[in-house]
Amino acid sequence: VYNREMRAAIDREITTRALDFITRMVEKKQPFFAYLPYTQTHEPVDAHPEFKGSTGNGAFADVLAQTDSYVGELLALVDKLGIRENTIFIFTSDNGREGVTRSFGFTGPWRGTMFSPYEGSLRVPFLVRYPGKIPAGKVSNDIVHQVDLFPTLANFVGGDIPKDRTMDGVDQSAFFTGNADKSARESMVIYIGNELFGAKWRNWKILLKELDEDSYAIKKMAYPSIYNLIVDPKEEVPEDFYLDDTWVDFPLWQVIEDHEASIEADKGAPGP
Repeated sequence: VYNREMRAAIDREITTRALDFITRMVEKKQPFFAYLPYTQTHEPVDAHPEFKGSTGNGAFADVLAQTDSYVGELLALVDKLGIRENTIFIFTSDNGREGVTRSFGFTGPWRGTMFSPYEGSLRVPFLVRYPGKIPAGKVSNDIVHQVDLFPTLANFVGGDIPKDRTMDGVDQSAFFTGNADKSARESMVIYIGNELFGAKWRNWKILLKELDEDSYAIKKMAYPSIYNLIVDPKEEVPEDFYLDDTWVDFPLWQVIEDHEASIEADKGAPGP
């Protein structure tokens, strides 16, 4: 039964199972894909008994120390098994901090939380290690989307991309390996659930709707908010940095129009 007691132990269990799985695959000389969806940075925060109270800085700090330790175990095993040079190791997240009252986490200077259209929701850590292929220590703030991982990983491992459906991801392998200076993506659309809120293009953002950050009510705007995320990373004063650059209307609206056209043309994924 997945109760609070089991919840506190689940990240330890999936780590242990992953370590066993990786070891068995290497012993069989088989390629593998291991995905570990750690739970404990979500509310309620319950550190494993081995880590509860370990930092002296509260439950969330205990869970961060726990997660760091578990990821370290995985990295150490990859090195110990001698597959470091041939293993792509990714650490990332699906959204920024939770938005419920008194939730933990930190979004730095960026506005908003999970379930918002702001940068505090959209920006997440993304670290990838692939020795000999991806240069160590490379840092970038270019746009990379989670959906880009499928075509990128497929390229790295020699997989075939389906041709019978629309693919939202773009291959970022040239960007990751340093063979391209810029990301293969310079735009993305912004959804909350099924609501299209806007789009990003380079360092600009357009929001057709805003969110009441107290009630989560959707506010439909009389005219769009446009933010320059270089000079206004907190998304505080859209018009102040827009009136001198009204030309950005065109690429921003083009992202939305292209997206809507692609949905209209998409017949959907084929059945099994």
